[in-house]
Amino acid sequence: MKALYSLLLSFSLALGVASAAETSRLDEILARGVLRVGTTGDYKPFSYRDPANGDFVGLDIELAQSLAKSLGVKLELVPTSWPALMKDFGAGRFDIGMSGISVTLERQQRAFFSQPYQRDGKTPIARCTDASRFQTLQQIDQPGVRVVFNPGGTNERFAREHLRQAQLIVFPDNTRVFDEIVAGRADLMMTDAIETRLQARLHPELCAIHPDAPFDFSEKAYLLPRDTVFKAYVDQWLHLAIASGAFDKSLDSWLSYRWPGAVPAPATLAELGRLIDRRLALSVDVARYKWNTGGKIEDATREAQVIDDLKAQAVALGLPADWAARFFRAQIEASKIVQRDLFIRWDKEGAGHFTEVPDLVRAIRPQLDALTPQILRALKDNWARIAAGDGVADGIGTLPSARDNAGAVNAALAPLLDGSAAKGR
Repeated sequence: MKALYSLLLSFSLALGVASAAETSRLDEILARGVLRVGTTGDYKPFSYRDPANGDFVGLDIELAQSLAKSLGVKLELVPTSWPALMKDFGAGRFDIGMSGISVTLERQQRAFFSQPYQRDGKTPIARCTDASRFQTLQQIDQPGVRVVFNPGGTNERFAREHLRQAQLIVFPDNTRVFDEIVAGRADLMMTDAIETRLQARLHPELCAIHPDAPFDFSEKAYLLPRDTVFKAYVDQWLHLAIASGAFDKSLDSWLSYRWPGAVPAPATLAELGRLIDRRLALSVDVARYKWNTGGKIEDATREAQVIDDLKAQAVALGLPADWAARFFRAQIEASKIVQRDLFIRWDKEGAGHFTEVPDLVRAIRPQLDALTPQILRALKDNWARIAAGDGVADGIGTLPSARDNAGAVNAALAPLLDGSAAKGR
């Protein structure tokens, strides 16, 4: 009997099951009175360290506070980095890693993970003007294409595994890596879809490319020691946060957070004009796609969805929802004027099938969707002048994309010039 007990005890310990003979990490944390959380501080919306005061903010920081509170202990945030993450973890510098960490088999060999809390995958982010160029890995992996990434994490691994001809650029600061694309020193970055969506909001020049259809599949979870007792506690705490809706509420708040140092300067009327023109310019690709596929110019379902979505955004910004809806209906009508005129011309010319046309769903609509919040912000920044009719036409200037189509220009600008903004309708 004694031999059997010893055998069972050894088997339990081999599986990492805590017993009376060993102390779990959970017991250590409770005895210490401190939960040590490793975090990188460079990955919005999960973890960001404000350079002005050194404070950490983000979704995983808020959840770390919640986890510590549930344990009745203090929270200690331990700075780490992606290249040093597993080294610091192995050295016991922290009890749990919380920083938007992707689950990988390599990490799993040395650690446990909590249950996943985010499904994601790698997808490109590039300047909006280049979005149609970088839809596939084949398009990206070409000589002369400059792909930037931060070192030490899954972004670097994905780029090195899939790219053989493109130029790979390692940029050490993940908080500023997207500025390299904006400045034209790199063409794109491939990172998690949730990050591309957020960075496209923070950088109006950038567009997330098919974030709903990433190149691969991955999940995010919390990095844990191989201790089943502590893992069971973290899993149960996380399960309650997700099931109660608290997790989604926190995520939504951090996706819309005004990040330190990332608040854009107020847009000018000229910038508003450029955004309207950029949206109108996409009408040509929309028309070419619909011509190729035999699609209809009218798409009432899509138009209604666009209007419904932007109304809530307008209200959040303090813009009159009805007027904002009227403004965007005008943009849609201006686009249809361009499309109708092109169809008439192509029909007369007997135009055939256009080549190298961007996909409407995967390439063009993401650019249109990315422009919507940018235009709304520009309208908000210039609302006083628009409502007063104070030099709006001169401030906006011309729309080069439709200089030969007065009907489209007049339709796009009508809500800004007809006095309806003064009445908010």
